[in-house]
Amino acid sequence: MTWDRWRILGGVALGLSLWLVAPGVASALWMFPAAEVQEAQTLRQRILAEVPPLDPRQLREHPRLPPETIPPLQERLASAQTREAGNPFFHWAQGELLRQSQGSAAAAPAFERARLTAGPRPLIHWILWQDLLGRGLLEEAQRQEQALQAIQLTWGLSRFPLLAVEEIRQANEAADGGEFARAFALYDAALANVPESAEALIGRAALRWQRDKTQVLPVLRDLVSGVSQTLRGPQMGFRLTSNLLLSLLIAWLAALCLVAAIVAVKIQPRFSHELSERFFKTLPAPAQVSLGLLVLLLPLMLGLGLLWAAVGVLLVCAPYLTRPERRLTSVLLATLLVLPAGYEWVAARHLLASSPHVVLAQAAEQGARGETLIQELRRWAEEGPNNALPHYYLGLVLKRRGELAQAEEEMTHAARLRPREGVVLIGLGNLQYLQGRLMEAEASYRRAAELMPSSAAVQMNLSKVYTQRLQLDPSNDALTKSLKLDPHMVRTASSFHGQGVIEFVVDEAVPWKALAAGLVPPDGEVRRVAEGLWGSPLRGVSLHLLPYAGGVLLLLFWGHVRVRGRTPPVRHCKQCGATFCAKCQPLPREKDYCSACAAAFRQREGVAAFVKIRRIREGEEWLRREALRIGVMGSLVPGGGDLYEGRVVRGLLLCLSAVWLLLEGLLLDLLTPSFRFALPLQGPLRWAAVLLMLLGLSAYSWQRSWTRVAGQGH
Repeated sequence: MTWDRWRILGGVALGLSLWLVAPGVASALWMFPAAEVQEAQTLRQRILAEVPPLDPRQLREHPRLPPETIPPLQERLASAQTREAGNPFFHWAQGELLRQSQGSAAAAPAFERARLTAGPRPLIHWILWQDLLGRGLLEEAQRQEQALQAIQLTWGLSRFPLLAVEEIRQANEAADGGEFARAFALYDAALANVPESAEALIGRAALRWQRDKTQVLPVLRDLVSGVSQTLRGPQMGFRLTSNLLLSLLIAWLAALCLVAAIVAVKIQPRFSHELSERFFKTLPAPAQVSLGLLVLLLPLMLGLGLLWAAVGVLLVCAPYLTRPERRLTSVLLATLLVLPAGYEWVAARHLLASSPHVVLAQAAEQGARGETLIQELRRWAEEGPNNALPHYYLGLVLKRRGELAQAEEEMTHAARLRPREGVVLIGLGNLQYLQGRLMEAEASYRRAAELMPSSAAVQMNLSKVYTQRLQLDPSNDALTKSLKLDPHMVRTASSFHGQGVIEFVVDEAVPWKALAAGLVPPDGEVRRVAEGLWGSPLRGVSLHLLPYAGGVLLLLFWGHVRVRGRTPPVRHCKQCGATFCAKCQPLPREKDYCSACAAAFRQREGVAAFVKIRRIREGEEWLRREALRIGVMGSLVPGGGDLYEGRVVRGLLLCLSAVWLLLEGLLLDLLTPSFRFALPLQGPLRWAAVLLMLLGLSAYSWQRSWTRVAGQGH
């Protein structure tokens, strides 16, 4: 699991607690106190014992009861009315029977009585809300939702992500089932709870496009807003940079292998000539070529891996390379020295995103108040006594449970550990405010406002402090600032003004960067995960030994260059392209021409014209073959033609860009999804964009490469 593990676990825990079946009680204790879970389970089971057919699990299999079974069930409920009048599930059961027998209008008063009877008990409201939502009773569900919002507002929440997640889930199901009107209403409700929900925006855009292809502008508006919210999300930069670096590390290794393959093709004639002159001179020409290829591919045939084969090719070909090519090879080999740092950086991010502490933090941010969560937070605080985050989240959870004294103790401890953390100061000020210490709360808020000038929560809380002290002008100024920074938060709080909501102050979510800074994974785990990401492409060389191997390879490369001299031992004739060396060249001072071309062009007299013409035509044929190789290289690999010609900078940039696009856009998601952070831009849209860019790079490389072929033909 990666960045969305908290959401998955939170959804599973909450989903299991909805109907409070036996296996789900332990999971429910994350979200709700044990007393609330026990009360809701007892109340619900008492009603289901009277009317078992209303068990939601049975209703999902049989949506409607047979008409003849409803009157007996109503009689059983009526007999229990005296003792169950204060049970919200009693009124819910009455409403459900009325809905199935007389319609939604007749059931509405009973559902309203269930809402009023539930009072301030959030878990009961949640169960009723989800049931009404699942049955498509959107008006009744909205009233239950408002009750839940009011309760969560008193906890300090201004967004209600748990409500939005459930509404998006049911909207997706409704869209798949063809219930378009219900799906639209659910997407709108999710956006009312969390206006930044990219999933809801993109889902609504897809649904609108599926239903009516003429609504291009609304579809584009939702789609652009969804993508914009995704890119501006607090964790998007974290996930995106992690994916990009991992794909770049792999792309660099792939580019090294491609460069080695192109160098091998380019150098093979000269290398084969040297082998034949030194060792294989008595063998036939085809055997000499085959043995030359065998030497270059020997590491791969021995099972040492593709990367070792590439490194071996670069070491063997070192004396034949030009100076720019040697510099390029040095850069490629030198990167092996720093690859462990890159892999460990990515591994640390994977460990951070999959950390159970992130799950705890996100559960606390979303309003969880259960004893199990408190126990896990205390264990986290014991593991890291100098970490302010567990103490802050403990204070947050205890405040929502009404244990203000203990909450302030934990929050004060967090403030001592991080005296310049604005979020902690807001949490401390909220506890001081709720206990009536307005002067202390104002001081905490003012310090937080200096550290977090873009926080709308601190401005709203300051406004409430000023209102309590009848300082109306400063209160209006702070409220105006809050409205500019976060209109949704102010509108949400204002919508419950005068509706009996008890006193509240708003909490500020911990920024992702601050959360990541407080979650440092152990070095040993980072190294183990990095080794797993590395996957031993250099077989037999672990990641922590890779810098030493890279240093040795770099020394061997330049040592080979120095030992063999500054000039290549085998050359291409500048006229006909034939390979020659000191052994097959009778003229020791001749460096540019083979013996045949030297005899034809160096002598001023005694050379027939047809001999020169034949040498010239052979040279033209060699140039055409070289141009054809350049065209083929540029067509197979973007930048391959430039690398073959010796334009190493442009060639490497084109090659690396193409390999990176291929890996980042297509292959890594398909081949190694567990190594990747999930991103929203997946599927056909992302693949189409990647393919278009790859086609552009390929077309540019093809045009550059085959222009040379056309020039040689002309």
